[in-house]
Amino acid sequence: MTAAHRKTSWAFLAWLLFFTPSLLAESDAKAIGQMLLAVLAFWPLLALRPLQIPLWVGLTLLGGMNILHASYFGNLADEFFLATALRTTPDETAEFLTTLPLQAVLGCVLWLAACVMAGRYLWRTLPGLWGQSPWLRKAWWGAGVFWLAVLGYSWGKHLDAHTFIRKAKSLYPLHVVRAVMRQQDIADALFTSPQLPSYGPSGPQVDTLVVVLGESATAQRWSLLGYGGAPTNEPLAQVQGLHTSAVLAQGWNTAAALPYVLTGMSAHDSAMQRAPSFIDLARQAGYKTFTFTNSRFFSSKEDFFSYALRRASDVYQKVGNGGYDEVLTRYLDTALADPAPRKLIVLHTYGSHIRPESRFPSEFAQFRDDYDNSLLYSSHLLAQWIGQTARSQPQGSAMLLYTSDHGVLMPPCADGYRSGAGLSSFEVPMLVWHNAAVEAALLPDFAQPGGNAPAHTNALLAETAIRAVGYGAWLAQAHWPASTAPAINGVPWAQLKERNACTLQ
Repeated sequence: MTAAHRKTSWAFLAWLLFFTPSLLAESDAKAIGQMLLAVLAFWPLLALRPLQIPLWVGLTLLGGMNILHASYFGNLADEFFLATALRTTPDETAEFLTTLPLQAVLGCVLWLAACVMAGRYLWRTLPGLWGQSPWLRKAWWGAGVFWLAVLGYSWGKHLDAHTFIRKAKSLYPLHVVRAVMRQQDIADALFTSPQLPSYGPSGPQVDTLVVVLGESATAQRWSLLGYGGAPTNEPLAQVQGLHTSAVLAQGWNTAAALPYVLTGMSAHDSAMQRAPSFIDLARQAGYKTFTFTNSRFFSSKEDFFSYALRRASDVYQKVGNGGYDEVLTRYLDTALADPAPRKLIVLHTYGSHIRPESRFPSEFAQFRDDYDNSLLYSSHLLAQWIGQTARSQPQGSAMLLYTSDHGVLMPPCADGYRSGAGLSSFEVPMLVWHNAAVEAALLPDFAQPGGNAPAHTNALLAETAIRAVGYGAWLAQAHWPASTAPAINGVPWAQLKERNACTLQ
């Protein structure tokens, strides 16, 4: 082998290094083939010397981001990562960094060092190879033929940019281009008015409806749902009119999962289809609507979550910034005392996120496990809020709904409690309380199929709330997702249950 061939081989391997994060999600023969195709397709960019450093820096940072994202969720960074990053405050970021797995941190450090060495080698070696290596010239021609074929296909099929990127997303790093485009679609449609029904409510209505949006609570640690390690739901154990069930979250972080709780579908589909939230429909049905949030986000920056909660709320207020959720109690009292004949009150909690040891007052440190203590505190608040709601309606009808956006990955699947793509991240609790005046037709059916599998996704909360404000017919529309066959990314719950509980592989 000549010196030029040897240097060319090393240069190819150095360039290939920048594309190896694409194998973090899949590492089968197809994924390897797609990676090699991407390496060859983008190889000619290295001939443009001014682009080399920006290319290496961009691919290095993207690779590090993918290493961290895959260590949590098992897939490459996507639009949900972008949405989370855009709304995460410095305080939340600082807490998040303490939950990073050591393996992921070491992987990023090694990745950075390897990319620095690879980039240095390419910078020093390539200028002398362009005129010496026939292989480089062949690679140029091959890449040119590939892109001509791609352009010809796109022109012949009249593909727009979105369709092209959707088809080409497996060509690393175009997945991040697709993520940016989808996130931009959501942002562009953010202030588009939802498509509300032209008719009024046709069914019975609950006079006072309280909806509690939870955070990072897994059904696997709810004692009312079978957990025997600690009585985490003891404050709720004697509450009358209570129904609970495990339901399946539709994502492992808030950006992916919470939109389903609000509208019954993803953020992207909600934006594209102008889907109303249950708050929009309640206001359309004549309710006075209140939303109080204790979540952390940038108050001055509107995103899908804050806007979906705010746009149809007659009263919207950020009452805390991730402190103890009891801050919501006095605002609930104020809303319940409002003279409006029908009211919808939404309480957006901070739940057990991010570090459960900081999510409950000292008097609730009753168990060895801090996550269990955080769920005990949430149960105490739910019992208290149910009592307040019941007292506000001694004669009329009242209902309180609760579910969590997603759960957490927990021991033995992780060293602590953090976001992740395990089964405990998807199985979340749903609670329904009602007084005697609520008609049976307004209550959800929690019947479980064989194998004790959840019968619903947590979009059932949105469906139940919409039913409770009188729009039962709305649930029959064709675009509404079926809640009787819960699945994640098209994989039914029963199949997920058979996989590794820690990785779902």
